[in-house]
Amino acid sequence: MRADHRQRSPRVRQGGRCVMRLIVTLGVIFWVGIAPVSGQQPFVTIEGDLNHVAWWVVADFHPFTTEVRGIPVGQIRKNWCKATEFQRDLIPKNLLLEGGVDTMKANKLAFAVQGHFDGTKTKQVAVVGVYQECSGQKGRFILILDQPRGGQPKVRFVNATPTAHQFGALSVRKDNSMAAACMDCDNISVLKWDPQKRRFAWVQDSE
Repeated sequence: MRADHRQRSPRVRQGGRCVMRLIVTLGVIFWVGIAPVSGQQPFVTIEGDLNHVAWWVVADFHPFTTEVRGIPVGQIRKNWCKATEFQRDLIPKNLLLEGGVDTMKANKLAFAVQGHFDGTKTKQVAVVGVYQECSGQKGRFILILDQPRGGQPKVRFVNATPTAHQFGALSVRKDNSMAAACMDCDNISVLKWDPQKRRFAWVQDSE
């Protein structure tokens, strides 16, 4: 009797196993690229009593990547050795959800916002994250990048603030400015394109 034509030869089966190993390997490489390697320090640690203070006030972030949106950190600031963009999947859900409420969404905040912030056809993305200088000093950064179609991202603005607690988030205002703030706090900084000076600059909060 002729063998079932659906039965694969050893060579085909071996090729399938090779493909599967490649897929698994690529998956591991991708995961390592967005999260700390197992056994290393978590991306966020809490240094305080969450029964008495909000988590973002006492959160300490630990950058583990050497590029942001494909740009090496040394090209952003020469004295940076690490910088990691804040991402929701890097932060424990029990911190983001308080009493079942997504506090960031409730405050209309995000770690990255997009728009035509300089009034041109080129889209920009603004991101916030944590950096670490080669000396060990850590802080919060805000980065605005051009995102040209078919081209590489270009740095348009960098702000770096040394601080022991680096949490920050962004929101977009009706006038196309960006507000950088924590959650439920009065400390709000507004970043807006200055058409006369042709650069992004901090302005007074009109709201």
